[in-house]
Parts: sequence; structure tokens; C-alpha cells
Amino acid sequence: MDVRKVIQELVVPELRELKAEIKTVHTEIKRLDEKIDSYRQESQTEFRRLDEKLDSHRQESQTEFRRLDEKLDSHRQESQTEFRRLDGKLDSHRQESQTDSASLRNEMRSEFKRLDEKIDLSLQIRERLVALEAKMSAYESRN
Repeated sequence: MDVRKVIQELVVPELRELKAEIKTVHTEIKRLDEKIDSYRQESQTEFRRLDEKLDSHRQESQTEFRRLDEKLDSHRQESQTEFRRLDGKLDSHRQESQTDSASLRNEMRSEFKRLDEKIDLSLQIRERLVALEAKMSAYESRN
């Protein structure tokens, strides 16, 4: 048998079969590459869409945070203004209260002084009455 004929009968069909399988594998690899590229493009498109959506939400959040910060600052300023107003009112009431207390103290001192004078006068009158009674008793006992 001729080596060449044996190779053609045994090896060549195997080689052709292997070549066909390799071609099938290359075709399958190409199909998978295309599928991967398609998924990659879809993923990139979806990632861009999600990035845009995230950026949009981030901007909305920042806008909302700025609005809330401004509102909080406004309330803080209003609160500070109200606290200053109340502090002023409280100081005014304290001064009025101190003035009223001082006035009441002065009135009470005046009243105590007046009562002391009345008590002194009453004691002086009593002493005079006792002295008069003693003189009357002495005068009556002489007569």
C-alpha cells in the first residue's frame, strides 16, 4: 500500500472533519463575540442611562438640599429674631419688676415709718395718760 493513499484514505478525511469542526468552533466563537459585543453595548447604554438618571437625581437632591438649607437658615434667623424679641421683652419685664419691687419696697418703708410714728405717738399718749391717771389718783387721794 502506498503511504500517500493510506494518508488520503485515513488522515485526510479526519483532517477535513477537524477542519470542519474548527470552522464550526470559529463560527461559534464569532457568534459569541458578537453576542458579547451586543451585551457590552447594551450594558454601556444602560450604564449611561443609569448615570444620567443618577446625575439627574443627584442634581435634584442637591437642589432640594439647598432649598432645605435655605429654609433652615430662614427658620434659624426667624428663631434668633424671635429670641432677641423675647429677650428684650423679658429684660423689659425684669426692669419693670425691679422698678415695681423698688417702688413697693419704698411704699412699705414709708408705711412702716408711718406706723412706727403712730406707735411712738400712741406710746407717748399712753405714757401721758398713765402720768395723768397717776396725777388724778394723787389729786383725788389728797382731796
